[in-house]
Amino acid sequence: MSCDLTDPAILEAYQDIISGTPTNWLILGYHDTRDKISLYSRGTGGIDELTSNLKEEVLYGFVRIEDRFALLAYVSEQVSGLRRARALVHGKAVGALFKASNVQINTSSLAELTEERVRTRLGLIDGPPTPEATSPVMPSTPVTSNGSPVPAPRPATPVSPAPVAPASSSPAFAPATVAAPVAAAPIAIDTFVQQSVAEVPSSPSPVRTGSPRSGMSTPRTERQLEIEAAERKVREEMERQRRAEAAKRQRETEEREAREQELFAQKQALELERKRKEESDRIAREAMKKQLIEMERLRGSGLSGYITIQVAGSPFWKRRFYVMQGQTVSLYRDEIGRAPIMILKVGGQVVHIADASLDVLIPNSFRIDFKNGDSHYFFSDSTKDKEMAIAGFMKCNESA
Repeated sequence: MSCDLTDPAILEAYQDIISGTPTNWLILGYHDTRDKISLYSRGTGGIDELTSNLKEEVLYGFVRIEDRFALLAYVSEQVSGLRRARALVHGKAVGALFKASNVQINTSSLAELTEERVRTRLGLIDGPPTPEATSPVMPSTPVTSNGSPVPAPRPATPVSPAPVAPASSSPAFAPATVAAPVAAAPIAIDTFVQQSVAEVPSSPSPVRTGSPRSGMSTPRTERQLEIEAAERKVREEMERQRRAEAAKRQRETEEREAREQELFAQKQALELERKRKEESDRIAREAMKKQLIEMERLRGSGLSGYITIQVAGSPFWKRRFYVMQGQTVSLYRDEIGRAPIMILKVGGQVVHIADASLDVLIPNSFRIDFKNGDSHYFFSDSTKDKEMAIAGFMKCNESA
């Protein structure tokens, strides 16, 4: 998450500020980049002019006030969390470049960038005293659980001097001097519950004893019940979300499998239709081929007609008059042409004949692949003419 601070204008403006020229502030920004920081603007009007040039984005500022320097990192509240984290890292890199800075101020509010506050951060003026420094410290007074203050214990009655006896021979002396103030002063229930239970006779009050046998829960038990209820609610919500996610995944799986089955069925239907059409075309072409053979035997001439051809290696289509005779196909400029423009030797040379409507986007088109690697494209004026021409090429190829 490093940043690019190679803009020479940055160091130039920085040197102007620290060397005491009239320029006393600059602003750096990203200019719609991810990590390349460059100089936005600079000026001589101090912190007020700097803040007036800030925009709702991530910006870095450097300002001179008297002989002190402050580095500012301004992150607008409209900036996303990821860009805020990146700004924190890049701000350290900017601070490493601007070594003369005495303080770095990170803020999202322009109210934090007033002249007075920046001067205070720079130590040029004393800040306002804190409430803790001006308020006298008063001794705390203990209170009972119902908010009333606990009176201070009265001093013990002075006892005339007497010979001190061993602890084992005078056990009654301590209760005689201590029990009186303990019994007279109320004791805070929240702090000394055990001592109260020991010294005060059993009472039906559930508040003072805090015993679960009283039928009332102590604050700690009620808090535990609240926590358990919240945890149970969270677990129930997580379980509900888990079941909803599982149901969603199951539903998506079923829908995907249904779509795949539908596509597979459509693909099978298209494949069956394609095979059926190919078989139908093959039967029709075989019948046409037999007719052509019989016609050539009786008339002494083969099939002829107009067809458009794109020769292998040429981008142009040419309309020609063709005549099929034996193993060759002669192409003429028109039906009255005396000499053929091109002769195709078809006998035994055809590898494959296929529909080419999707290849050239022309109706009634087909492609013939030859053994020498050439592929010629043709298209006829009608579907019937196309099928007749294909049957003629097949006849010429099998005449070898």
